[in-house]
Amino acid sequence: MSRLTRTLGALAGAAVLVAGTATLASAAPTGSVGDGSPTAPVAAVPVAKASSSMTTLASPPAACRPYVESAYAQSCYEYDGDDQWIRDLNANGWQAVVHVQTNYGKNRYCGALPAAQGWGECTYDHREDGCVRFRFYELKDGVTRNWTVFSPYFHASTGTRC
Repeated sequence: MSRLTRTLGALAGAAVLVAGTATLASAAPTGSVGDGSPTAPVAAVPVAKASSSMTTLASPPAACRPYVESAYAQSCYEYDGDDQWIRDLNANGWQAVVHVQTNYGKNRYCGALPAAQGWGECTYDHREDGCVRFRFYELKDGVTRNWTVFSPYFHASTGTRC
């Protein structure tokens, strides 16, 4: 599947957001700074079924790896399309965020769906010759807590260890 096809599909999926979740969508992943400081995370977008009704996934796509997990969140990386998947495990008012860092200086932040509503997706475009790693934190009203350590680096193009 071409990157243009995936992009158009992602845009079509975002267009079917219901009013209650419309504030979750972001036009493009902008939660990125060079020094690793968190900015407002890009909100994960619920995934639409072929019937155009809104849904979340019980599990991410089979090609999504590697998993990273904490007591409050799970995330995986789908290297075919550079999609980051995240799931908040606690409906406690704190948003789970995955910090995605590249070995070439990019920092991106993907925020989970609120209230532990299932798997959500953030789309990125990583360099094919680069590597990515992941860590979590929780966010509420501009306050962060429960930072985890970074995972090992994984190839952006294959999902295998760098």
